[in-house]
Amino acid sequence: MSYAKLRLSALAFAAALLAAPVQAQTTETVKPVFNINAVNPEDLLDYNKTIVVPTAYVTLLTDGRVSAVKQAGMFQRGSGSAGASASYRVQGLDKALAQGLAKAAYDDFIAQMRQAGYKVLTYADIRDSDLIKGAARDTTTGSLGLPVSSQGGNNFVTAAPSDEQLFASGFVGGKFSEFISGGKSKITDATLIIPHYTFVAPQAWAEGNRGYNSVSAEANVAPGMNLLTANAHWMGAPKVRMMSGIPGVATKEQAINVTEKAGVLEKTADTTPQAANVLSSVLGALTGTGSIQKSSGEYQLSIDRDAYTAGILNGVRGFNAEVAKVAGAVK
Repeated sequence: MSYAKLRLSALAFAAALLAAPVQAQTTETVKPVFNINAVNPEDLLDYNKTIVVPTAYVTLLTDGRVSAVKQAGMFQRGSGSAGASASYRVQGLDKALAQGLAKAAYDDFIAQMRQAGYKVLTYADIRDSDLIKGAARDTTTGSLGLPVSSQGGNNFVTAAPSDEQLFASGFVGGKFSEFISGGKSKITDATLIIPHYTFVAPQAWAEGNRGYNSVSAEANVAPGMNLLTANAHWMGAPKVRMMSGIPGVATKEQAINVTEKAGVLEKTADTTPQAANVLSSVLGALTGTGSIQKSSGEYQLSIDRDAYTAGILNGVRGFNAEVAKVAGAVK
């Protein structure tokens, strides 16, 4: 399977994860639980345990929406449907904070890989090479001065440790695009690794329920933070083999509650169409056709910069430790 197809699959996977219910924890600081997949870890040994990490990316939620609709079943008493939705936005994010978080993630990844016994070449080590000088940068910007993307009705910004380390991404090769040619890495003396972490705060999910006598739907928003996806994909020396996924370490599911409270969450508006719900109930009673009940609201998470940063680092360090564990076990 090509890098492009796998990258598109990853976007669909992330969108599906956003719809998953959030399970509450009882403490504010919880060590994340990671379910990871490691593919071709032996590639890390291709150049005598020398790796190069030119950048790291942190993707952060800025706004979005969740919804659920449930209809009465064929053998259910009565009829009708219920729908619920919630929209949300994040207040307090800025480019400097996002880049600072990416820099912290980058530095921690390098430190943990060195502790695992690897020689790590950083951006500072290769910035004057022809490859890096000639690499295109991503100069697209949104409201925060950073590139934006959308997944499953949610909007994100992506930051690197610096503008210089925000490399252009392409359909073929994804984030490796500026470092490959003909499907092979242009770097021939080290295994190339680019870590990427995606976080969502606030947490939001919607659920529908159906019983014998009723249907219901509920949209929920919480002030915590999840590590939605994380990966550290790599490219070693060219080789022929059957692909079983992108080489590297990646999460299989989101890590819940890297912090339970990333800021102050408030409901800024109740947008439930009360009059329409009443009218639908009256018409349903008169005609016997059931009713359509809807609820909706708008929320804002005003981030606490210290708590938000602590949540990011909790997720980053935990995932980096998983990568280092895989790397250290390679023989």
